[in-house]
Amino acid sequence: MKKTLIPALLLILLPASLAFALSDASTENTGIAPGSYKSWSALPILMYDNDIGFGYGAKAKLVDFLGIKESFDLILFNSSKGERWYVFTFSLPDIEIRQGKTYPLSFDLKAEYDKFLKYSYYGQGMDSRKEDETILTHEVKNLFLTVGRGFTPHFSASVAYVFRTIDYYGVQDGPLAGELRRLKKKSAPYFSLAMAYDTSDSQIHPTRGLRLLIQDDIAVSFSRNGDASFNRVTLDFRKYQRVFGEKDVFAFRTLVQYINGDEIPLFDLASLGGGNTFNVMRGFGLNRFLDKGKILANVEYRFPVWWIFGGNVFIDAGNVWPSFGDINFRKTVFDYGVGLRLFMKDFCARVDFGFSKEGMRLYFNFGHVF
Repeated sequence: MKKTLIPALLLILLPASLAFALSDASTENTGIAPGSYKSWSALPILMYDNDIGFGYGAKAKLVDFLGIKESFDLILFNSSKGERWYVFTFSLPDIEIRQGKTYPLSFDLKAEYDKFLKYSYYGQGMDSRKEDETILTHEVKNLFLTVGRGFTPHFSASVAYVFRTIDYYGVQDGPLAGELRRLKKKSAPYFSLAMAYDTSDSQIHPTRGLRLLIQDDIAVSFSRNGDASFNRVTLDFRKYQRVFGEKDVFAFRTLVQYINGDEIPLFDLASLGGGNTFNVMRGFGLNRFLDKGKILANVEYRFPVWWIFGGNVFIDAGNVWPSFGDINFRKTVFDYGVGLRLFMKDFCARVDFGFSKEGMRLYFNFGHVF
């Protein structure tokens, strides 16, 4: 693990150090403007996909009520298939306020509870079979403490410490039940180092520019009671380009991730499948493919339809592997689909239909998947 840890740290810290040295050259007018940003909002949450069923809840947010440009954000979410997801976030300054600005320091505290009563496991590798699906309950508790800096309007870096516990229980009878019943509750704290470069013109409706994220998550075991021990490196690149006009957008994304270590929690492995941002393959179930490494590619053409409605067509492709020497691109899986979008000023609602060799899946949610 130490051999992979040192270059990964250098990968993060050297560019950040260079940006820090050059930060004084940034323009004076790119910082957060003075004045009041006070606002509040409360919104219902309604969604659906094949993995979680019908989702419902609420989101509330207070901004700048203390006069220091902070925000308090609360999400309460339940689903018909048994997911319970509760999140509280305190940010200083608010994430949206600091977006595209220089800032000397940011702080985020995030407390998260996620319990999924009907979590699916199919085994590991590209040869895992859909018919081996086995159900269990997966429970995660997280506390994130993050400090960051906006060196320029486009470049930022952060360091975080995550207190984390993971539990597995309620394994139902199935082909992989024996493997799952051997899993034990784990304490899985880790450090996270990240740097991001973002030239996109919008966080909600990007039509041009690029985004690059490099992140290294480092878990070190300090005891013999089942602590996690791993090093996970993620590279996420996204490009947005206008075509045929200002509202026709070609969006491309590629993500590479590799995790190595002695004690890796099962669902911390690199995963593909479902509608989540970092593993999105819309023709397959959530966490359909798991292993130590993965490569994911998503391509979308987004176009206007009428008034505030838009459409998209997409292709997703992905592969997982146990080591770089074992990559077999002939086993890469693909899906394709179509979708509808409802564009509002502050959000985007989406409906996607994904098709693959394993059938059709439906997703109704908010925000672009990338």
